[in-house]
Amino acid sequence: MYNETYFLDENTALQALQAGDTRSDSVVIVLHGLAVSKEVHITEITRLNSEGFFSVAFDAPHHGSREDGWLEVLRKLDRREQQQMMLSCVFQQAQEISVIVKHFKDLGKKVCVIGISMGAYTTFALLRAEHKPDLFAPFLGNPDFRAGRYSTLSPSIPEISGPADHLDEVFPASLFMVNATKDHIVNALGSRNFYEKLRRIYKTKPNNLEYFEYTNSEHLMLPEDWFDAWDRFINRLKREKF
Repeated sequence: MYNETYFLDENTALQALQAGDTRSDSVVIVLHGLAVSKEVHITEITRLNSEGFFSVAFDAPHHGSREDGWLEVLRKLDRREQQQMMLSCVFQQAQEISVIVKHFKDLGKKVCVIGISMGAYTTFALLRAEHKPDLFAPFLGNPDFRAGRYSTLSPSIPEISGPADHLDEVFPASLFMVNATKDHIVNALGSRNFYEKLRRIYKTKPNNLEYFEYTNSEHLMLPEDWFDAWDRFINRLKREKF
């Protein structure tokens, strides 16, 4: 496992933590959640490496190597304002990762993006990005970006920019979604409803769409559920010949 630098343009560089053979025909991009950093998924990156996958993890804007005081401001806001700030981070990272996806595709690689929590929101946002991965794997996220129970106000433009409000742009993307029924941070209902609506759209490509909901887990999933979800994810990678 080692650090690498990727350039979005002449003036913008992203630090990455990566493992595996860079000559691989595919890459798994790993995106972390709110208020942590790319290093939180060293265990998962190590697992991917042990299974023969090349993986790259990036810090979200304002996180880890990019920390700039943004999180301190976020913690002082009410829930609606926090939602708006988080979405600004999500959309910024989605733009960045779209560029990274193009970089790897230009090298001839298949690309998967797996995101956890806030990283799952970014993964969902990539469904509407210019450069899309070949497999989307949002864990513990919500494709509906509306503030919902945190606000009685009309939704903002960012809140209606999630894929749940743009179902016509999703098919035939390959999706592998994971949520937890007892999650009180990210309600599983959003992904559950999204999946049920997509099932009708995906009738001609049902194998492209998978959703797993763990009934006994919260946002911090039970170890056995977390490991099971990763086993299923790795099997999906193998099935799609990553």
